[in-house]
Amino acid sequence: MTENLLFPLDALRRRHGSIREVMLETTLADLAVGAVRVVEGQVDLSLSVEVRGSEIAVSGSVSADWTAECRRCLEPVSGHLDLHVSEVYVPDRPDGEGNQPDTGDVYLLGEENLDLEPLVRDAVLLTLPLSPLCRDECLGPDSERFPTLLEIPDDSESDRPMDPRWAVLDALRPDSGDDEAT
Repeated sequence: MTENLLFPLDALRRRHGSIREVMLETTLADLAVGAVRVVEGQVDLSLSVEVRGSEIAVSGSVSADWTAECRRCLEPVSGHLDLHVSEVYVPDRPDGEGNQPDTGDVYLLGEENLDLEPLVRDAVLLTLPLSPLCRDECLGPDSERFPTLLEIPDDSESDRPMDPRWAVLDALRPDSGDDEAT
């Protein structure tokens, strides 16, 4: 849990109806999908936090730089994420009438704090490329340095000794001279 992404609910609710701007740079561990990693876990946030009754709406932008290897040639590749987020946090307890919140497309508020880490982590991880390319025209590794085809000797099949275990199947070949197969 990252401390600078926790905001006390009491302080937010005292300013009901007002919008609080959150601009900060934070570091989150383990921001990676496969071999694609956020550079040093560094994420920049520019968010607006608004209290709407028992719910809290968070919207704004999240940005981060990422690095990886090209999926074809394995050369280093990097990029930049600049995402727009707009999410709602609801209380993690029944309302006054005993109804549980619908938690389908919302984040849950803690008892004491608004934790923005799950929102930031989800937004970044869901947007990182799964298998990046250094460029669209990338053909893969240099064929001179990394040959991908095996050289097949120019021997004909008849020069190689046959495995006697497969000799029975020779009768099924259409080019065999045996009339017994027909």
